[in-house]
Amino acid sequence: MTWPAMMQHRRTGALLRDDRGNAAIEAAIVVPVLIVLVLLFIAGARLSLAGQKTDAAAQAAARAASLERTPGEGQDAAQQAAEQALSGEQQACSSINVSADTSGLAVPVGQISAITVTVACRVPVGDLMLIGGGPGVRTVTSTFTSVVDAYRGRS
Repeated sequence: MTWPAMMQHRRTGALLRDDRGNAAIEAAIVVPVLIVLVLLFIAGARLSLAGQKTDAAAQAAARAASLERTPGEGQDAAQQAAEQALSGEQQACSSINVSADTSGLAVPVGQISAITVTVACRVPVGDLMLIGGGPGVRTVTSTFTSVVDAYRGRS
C-alpha cells in the first residue's frame, strides 16, 4: 500500500471513530422516554390523590347518612357530605357519583343496622397524553360502611 493510500485509510478510520454528534442522538432517544415517564408519574399521582379523596368522601358520606333519622334524609346527607368532601380547587374528579344504601335507617329502634355508601370519581388522564388524546378518564371507586346507632330515634 502506498503512502497516500495509507493516509486516506487512516483518515477514514478516524472519521468512523469520531464521536461528534453522539450527544444529539442520545438526547433524541432519551428525552422522549423521560417525558413519557414524567407524564406516567403525574397520571399515577393524580389517580392516587383521587383515590385518597374518594375514600375520605365515602367515609364522610356514610357517617353523615348514619346520623339521619329517615332513609330519604340519609340519601341527601350522603350526597351533600360526599360533594363537600370532594369539592376543592385541587380535586382531580371531573364528575362524582354517590350511591347510598340507607335501608338501615328503616329498621326498628333496638336493632343493629348499617349504612353503606359508594362514591365514584371520574379522573381525567387523557390530557396527559401527547398524541391521540390517550385513554380519556379512569374511574376511582370507594365504599364505606357506617353502623347506625341502634337506640337512636327514627321517624
